[in-house]
Amino acid sequence: MGFAIALCAPGMSDAANYAGSWQVTGAMGRPLVETIAPVCVFRQSGNTIGGTCQGAAGVGSAGGGVNGAKITWRWARIATSRAQRNGTLTFFGVLGPAGLSGTFTDSGIPGLVGTFTARRV
Repeated sequence: MGFAIALCAPGMSDAANYAGSWQVTGAMGRPLVETIAPVCVFRQSGNTIGGTCQGAAGVGSAGGGVNGAKITWRWARIATSRAQRNGTLTFFGVLGPAGLSGTFTDSGIPGLVGTFTARRV
């Protein structure tokens, strides 16, 4: 009597689906230093995501990876108003029943960590 063992790369078969549009809302600092509210549109291929994020004061490419319900992505923000600056925002999130939540950093504000939530739109 024989049996077979199926092998999969870790995280490949159980990656959450992040493809589509996400409204992200976040804040950093106490007192408040920065707020963000971009819509990020992701394409997903396996554990890799790519796309764009666009907010009221910035736009740019986004890319990262997925590991199960966890996601990490970077937004290369290009300022579209004087109220904002160029920079890279890095997001670390987890998908749960209420949507996506986690933390983010901004290359222009070293040492601070903000929190964010996101929902599909």
